[in-house]
Amino acid sequence: MNILQVVRQYLPSTGGMETYVSSLSRRLSDRGHKSDVATLDYLFKTNEPLPHFERIDDIDVIRLPSSGNPRYFFAPRLMELAPRYDVIHVHGVDFFVDLLGACKGMHERPVVLSTHGGFFHTPWFPALKSAFFQTVTRFSLRGIDRVIASSPKDEKLFSRICRNVTLVDNGIDYDVFAAVEKPPSLFEPASVFEAAEAGGGDARGTGSAGGAGGTVGAKLVFVGRISKNKRVDRLLEILARLRAERPGVTLTVIGPDWEGLQPGLQEQAAALGISEAVTFKGVLPQDKMLDELASAKLFVSASEYEAFGLSTVEAMATGTVPAVSNIPAFMGLVEDGKTGFILDFDDPAAAAAKIREALELPGVTSKEMSDAARRAASQHDWDKVIGRIINIYEEVLAGHERSAGGS
Repeated sequence: MNILQVVRQYLPSTGGMETYVSSLSRRLSDRGHKSDVATLDYLFKTNEPLPHFERIDDIDVIRLPSSGNPRYFFAPRLMELAPRYDVIHVHGVDFFVDLLGACKGMHERPVVLSTHGGFFHTPWFPALKSAFFQTVTRFSLRGIDRVIASSPKDEKLFSRICRNVTLVDNGIDYDVFAAVEKPPSLFEPASVFEAAEAGGGDARGTGSAGGAGGTVGAKLVFVGRISKNKRVDRLLEILARLRAERPGVTLTVIGPDWEGLQPGLQEQAAALGISEAVTFKGVLPQDKMLDELASAKLFVSASEYEAFGLSTVEAMATGTVPAVSNIPAFMGLVEDGKTGFILDFDDPAAAAAKIREALELPGVTSKEMSDAARRAASQHDWDKVIGRIINIYEEVLAGHERSAGGS
């Protein structure tokens, strides 16, 4: 099959949707299908223009000119590409969905939509979004052959306005992340490391990133964009509370600074007296990121909204237990007290207390939870997900051919 993946932003932009489309395209190519990517010709973050054609990781990337803004843009030249492909797969709910759905009779190609949270994973303009969803989106989805809900929440939401919804969880390169080995000493309570450090002992972990960021056994890691909704500021406040009793706890922040927030966060860390305990790593190559996760005690995120939580699942696959906010996306991934911890970051004292308890779990319990996190993440293995997506492509293509034959 020749498939066109349509997504508003793609590499070199970084984010969960970009990673998903890149992985999906590579997996399809490995199985003998051609999967090209159509996207916009500039970066939302910097407004930097990008070449109209590029080959990235053996995937053809076609970039389209547009008008409007990142919240709602216009890129009608997508219609010129559509007839070249057997199936069109759109990611996210935006102009591309409205165009392809409304103009189904013109491009005459089966269209699949992956929801990725729709546009409800952000809190902006809720009344306007609801009205748009019930009218424009409802109409557009009449021209979409199959809606792939990226989460149970999306499945419930989109089933209200269309019938052809199928739940397929997002995929990760599970084998890559599951290959991470955590040193047995990492599962000891944080206080053990601090005691050994004070006495000159060698209770530090021995992973490939050994010693990075301070006391390895009490290192917290955040992976994601540094943006307002991620609430890294809350993680700093929690860290300050934790270090009042557990001075060996550190925080490593991995990811791009999308909104120029890092200087303010560094000032906050200085004001809290924890500058030496916080490391901003920026964007890391995957092997370096895996090194950081190998030496992490917990993965932490205080995010106020997420479409899915890809970095959380990837961290779980490495055996890094998540301690994350009580938002629907995370609550659909993490079973509190079994595969990780769900926290209320609106109550910093309670959140800090729960993380402190997680850091002090007995070694056996900590290891069991790590193993449980890995097992939960394995359900999102691309090897399981890709087959379901290919089946959907084949079903919509067969339906399209039947309709064409009967007309």
